[in-house]
Amino acid sequence: MKTMIILAAVLMTMTSQAKVADFNTLIVENNQAQADLHTNLKENLEIARMAVQKESQQKYIIDSTQETFNVRTNKSMLKFAKEKKQYRASQESQQKRLAEEISDAQ
Repeated sequence: MKTMIILAAVLMTMTSQAKVADFNTLIVENNQAQADLHTNLKENLEIARMAVQKESQQKYIIDSTQETFNVRTNKSMLKFAKEKKQYRASQESQQKRLAEEISDAQ
């Protein structure tokens, strides 16, 4: 009976030590994974910084020839919506329109 108890106690301590060893291994693996992740993150961050610096260092050359291009623009495109909505013709153009209507009516 005593041998069974001693054997059980020895087996329990051996299994508990095995669990502790597995737990320690798990902690070590976790620390290693965190370190790998940290170095990988640093490398990715450095690559991103270099890419941003490279983009910001690009220079654009603008052709400074003396040629000009005249393009017809639609005046309504250049107006604000409020201006389009509240448009009133000038007094001169209103009188001109009225004169044209009168002359057309005769």
